[in-house]
Amino acid sequence: MSMLNIAIFVGLSAFMLFLFFYILKLEKIIEQKFSAMEISLEELNKEVFLLKKQIKNSDTIKTLERLERIIESIVDDVRVIDEKNKEFYEKIELEIAKINSLIKKNSIPSVSTLSKHEEEKVIALYKSGYSIEEIARELRIPAGEIELIVKFANL
Repeated sequence: MSMLNIAIFVGLSAFMLFLFFYILKLEKIIEQKFSAMEISLEELNKEVFLLKKQIKNSDTIKTLERLERIIESIVDDVRVIDEKNKEFYEKIELEIAKINSLIKKNSIPSVSTLSKHEEEKVIALYKSGYSIEEIARELRIPAGEIELIVKFANL
């Protein structure tokens, strides 16, 4: 029996060694699978990061598109206002043309409500060195009217 015991012992020892190496091999395969899963998880994390970045960019794009629509509506409103005022602009241009033609002919009608004598006073004071504000205070005439008189007198 001792031979039988030795044979059983050797057989069991060989079986144990086989199991040990088989478990080592399985552990190595499992470790490889875990490392592959780890790499996959890292790649997934990178993709999630890129997707989040794209979502932020798409939000920016959506915001820019909204701003573009707002700007377009403002431009449309300005065009409508411009069309409404076009007739007014044309009237103003006609008046400017009339005034220019009168200036060229040097027959400018009096645009002020002042008498010729008061206009001559304004021109004389301006020529003597008084400022427009000083003349306005002195004669109690609005500064804008004095400025207009001075401009038409080419001073």
